[in-house]
Amino acid sequence: MGSDTAAATRKSPSEMGICDSVDEQMLMRLTALPLGMDKNEWLATHTLSLFENVNALCGTMTELCTPVSCPIMSYPGVPKAHWVDERRKHHPYSAMQYIDCVMSLCETSSKDEQLFPTKYGSVFAGNFESHCRRIIRLLWHCCGHLYSKHWEQLAALNLRAQCSLVLAHMHIIAKMYALLDSKELSALSHTLQLVRPVIVTQPCGAQGIYSTGTGQSGAASRCSRVPSSKSGSWGGHPTPAVLACKPYAQTC
Repeated sequence: MGSDTAAATRKSPSEMGICDSVDEQMLMRLTALPLGMDKNEWLATHTLSLFENVNALCGTMTELCTPVSCPIMSYPGVPKAHWVDERRKHHPYSAMQYIDCVMSLCETSSKDEQLFPTKYGSVFAGNFESHCRRIIRLLWHCCGHLYSKHWEQLAALNLRAQCSLVLAHMHIIAKMYALLDSKELSALSHTLQLVRPVIVTQPCGAQGIYSTGTGQSGAASRCSRVPSSKSGSWGGHPTPAVLACKPYAQTC
């Protein structure tokens, strides 16, 4: 995007969908390490969830993000990015090729028992956390590209809210586990401020956001509401995994 003015505009509560209704406090509760849970197990869960969601979002752009429309890979803060392979060789790939490489790396990693063990009693590899840092950094590059080059197309598909929620989830996990360096975290934070509705970045119960006329702040009343088991295409309460639903679903 060439201007911040094209960023998401403020929405009233009635215009918000499920993804917009998940505010910062709810995300913090959903990502906080549960009592007794292994830290690496929790990090693995969120890393793979983010991969699945970013993969679904990028999949909606396969016919729009081409070597012709996006001959170079770019994202906020980086006008031209090169893919760096395992031998540290730099490749000036198109955005489509770069994203394909990211998804292939994540898919291969997810099936590696040394990195993401699935058998009882198995332990995580010593380089597990550093590998997660690489995955999250690359997933940010992909999401950042969707924002900087395909934001209007995401709007046409009604997927801006989903992309914004993925960025918010990624931001919290990156801060919680120190997965991004200061420069990339700053770029992600700035992008998040542009795409998330102002109201969902406020704490639940914050006063003065808007009035419902009932003595309870709008943010508080909205945050106290959760979908019934039959609401939405995913059929449950809002969690970061909400984006695992079909990418073209219009109920989120």
